[in-house]
Amino acid sequence: MKRRPDRSIEIFSLSAIDLFAAAMGAFALLAIVLLPYYQNEIRERIPIDNAIADKLRAAETSAEETVIKKKALEQKRSAASANVSDIKSEETKLLAQLKAAETALLEKRAAATKAVIVPEPVEEKPAPADTPKPVVQSFRFLGMKTSKDDIVIAVDMNKCMQGHEASVKKSVTRIVNSLQDNHAVKIVGFQQTDSGPRLRSWPNTGGLSNINGGARDGAIAFSDQISRNFGGSASMLDAFEKLLAGPGEAIFLVSDGLPNPRANGGLSPNALVRRITQMNGGRKEIHTVVVGNYFDYDGTVAFMESLSINNNGQFMALASTQKGVCD
Repeated sequence: MKRRPDRSIEIFSLSAIDLFAAAMGAFALLAIVLLPYYQNEIRERIPIDNAIADKLRAAETSAEETVIKKKALEQKRSAASANVSDIKSEETKLLAQLKAAETALLEKRAAATKAVIVPEPVEEKPAPADTPKPVVQSFRFLGMKTSKDDIVIAVDMNKCMQGHEASVKKSVTRIVNSLQDNHAVKIVGFQQTDSGPRLRSWPNTGGLSNINGGARDGAIAFSDQISRNFGGSASMLDAFEKLLAGPGEAIFLVSDGLPNPRANGGLSPNALVRRITQMNGGRKEIHTVVVGNYFDYDGTVAFMESLSINNNGQFMALASTQKGVCD
């Protein structure tokens, strides 16, 4: 039998080696083509890294500066504390010097008082006779007090006072009956009519009537007369212009506390208080008595109380059990 010749077995053939070589060549070509793009990417990242590095260096520099500033601030605080200590020590020294000077002065005064001073003889004169001092009489009206002698009672005659005639008469009667023999009185009724402001006065002479001359009955009768003629509005500004220019040291205003701005120069209640107070200038006392159903209206009590307080007067309120025209 014929024997076969020996064959050598190869793992890779020449065709496989060609395939691997072609692949390596292709990879080398791709690497050569893409190399510029890779370098550009590296160049683009370098500025970011540089910026980060710059920020880190800036942060380190800022931290160092902060430390330096902190040390400088601590030095300033130490210097300020030292200055305060110096000031306190100087203050202590000055106080000690003042106390020493005060002690020396007291010692000198004590030594001076020990000296015996012989006064010269003085001719004795008889003591002057005691002269009686005038007695200031005052009167009270339901807790309201004044030491003034000349009294003016101003009665508001506006339409809203209708229905409260009894309260008005009672107020005026109590004021008049509280007066003493040294007082003089005048009654003034005021209102705003279609023809303008109007005043009614008693006595009709324009002055005051002495209470000890039988004026009580006349004053009460006049107040009863004007209470039957309520109407129109309250011309309070015009009334006080005349009252403050006329006689009287104390004015007692009897009103419902509802001044109409149209009858008072367009002034609101607060502005009216300021105007009257300015015109008065502290010359006369202004006491106020509010009558009627004042709980039904806002600001009536506040207006009357403010007017009295700002003009050295006192305030009181008399409630009415009757219904007024405006209620």
